[in-house]
Amino acid sequence: MDRRIFDQKLSVEGTSLYLLMTALSDQGATLRRETMLPMWNASPEKLDGALKELAGRGIAGQDAGGAWFLNPATHWRPA
Repeated sequence: MDRRIFDQKLSVEGTSLYLLMTALSDQGATLRRETMLPMWNASPEKLDGALKELAGRGIAGQDAGGAWFLNPATHWRPA
């Protein structure tokens, strides 16, 4: 986890999803919506919004197979 995430002025959901994705990634899990949803405490729509927020800021991306990944902070874009 890169602590600079807390300086990004993300929504609560965006920050929470980053932390969830980091934890899952550290465990070796494939980051798919279906993997994250059972551990997500808010609605599926909030998960989708948080994914869109992270992708829009370059914090996360999605590969051609639909799996998500986290980018290093050097790829992040400011708000």
